Amino acid sequence: MKKSLIIGLVLLVGVSFSAMAAASDCMSCHGSTGAKYPLLGARLGYEVSGHAVLGDARYANAGGCQRCHTNEGYIQYQQMGFDTVKWDAWATPAAPAAQPFIEYPSQPGCFTCHDPHTTGDFTLRTQTVDPKTKNVTNQPITLYNKVVFDGGAGNLCASCHQARGDVMKTVPAQKGVISARGTSHHGPEADMIAGTNGYEFAGKKYASSPHVNVVENTCVTCHMEQPSARYGFSPEVGGHAFTVVGVALETELGNITNCVACHKGLQTVAAKKNINTTFTTTKNTVYFTLKAKADYDRDGTVEYVQQEVQGLLDRLVNTRGTGVMQTMANPMFARDGAFTNNTKVVYTNDQLGAYANLLYIIEDKSVGVHNAIYAIELLMDSVKAIDPTFDASNRP
Repeated sequence: MKKSLIIGLVLLVGVSFSAMAAASDCMSCHGSTGAKYPLLGARLGYEVSGHAVLGDARYANAGGCQRCHTNEGYIQYQQMGFDTVKWDAWATPAAPAAQPFIEYPSQPGCFTCHDPHTTGDFTLRTQTVDPKTKNVTNQPITLYNKVVFDGGAGNLCASCHQARGDVMKTVPAQKGVISARGTSHHGPEADMIAGTNGYEFAGKKYASSPHVNVVENTCVTCHMEQPSARYGFSPEVGGHAFTVVGVALETELGNITNCVACHKGLQTVAAKKNINTTFTTTKNTVYFTLKAKADYDRDGTVEYVQQEVQGLLDRLVNTRGTGVMQTMANPMFARDGAFTNNTKVVYTNDQLGAYANLLYIIEDKSVGVHNAIYAIELLMDSVKAIDPTFDASNRP
């Protein structure tokens, strides 16, 4: 009896200590004060992020969509080594095989990018940690055109935020017929930062911004840095909101916390949208006060870099009906900026390439911030391809 009681007490104490240890581990993330990982605070930003509110896991639970639009699909994509070729072969098999789908998909969340219950910390799914040295290794991401993106912690972002094809192959494959969707899909940021996968015209040389090499963790460094007095500024800026621009005192402002390390004296000013078409809208946002080196859009004024990029987009298509893609023979866009989707017209590869570049720069959404040099070169060449009279002599 006494022996059984003693054994019982020992087991109870052991269980209690185990429970306390487990609770301690839980509190390092879920504690309201002194947590090692500020999970509750990170959630405030995530709840208003595009990852939480824009992608709809319910419609994207099959085919290629599920690897980025669902939590379950992304984890399976990780298990395939972030290999898009392997993924696409599995997710979109040739007919008559049916595409696999996730029966009860969930929206991307904390455990999509992190696996704390396995790793015990918040390393990313693209990261491995040496148990002895604690050194972190970021797995590079191979883009669809076989260019390797290696941008530190930003590799996780690049695993999804990349164009869905190799534009130099997809344009000729269209055989002159225009496609509303294009290759860029909705997130070619990794390609743009790396300065690759735009439609590059024969005989032209292309350069690239140093961002991919000098910004240690690329996407993460700029999009997750929190401005000082973050909650006085906006809980929707930086951190797990992933946004660079927010509203403070009824004014749109840009988070330039990390930008000024290289761009001394940089500020942001309000911007206005100049292009509005049926397939996308360039949002009202801010311009970073980085002056361009020349008047690339040929409007008579050397403006901020983003204004020059916007001006070049405007030269291709705008709501005034004066864009070269609106005034060309067999216009790609109507006078009001609506996409014509005229599949009976056979365009040249360079004309389709110019259209692909338009989608690429718009879908990148940075209006040149990610890679001003590459964006400007692609746009100037695209305008010139449609209108040979365009003066591109000051092309960077």
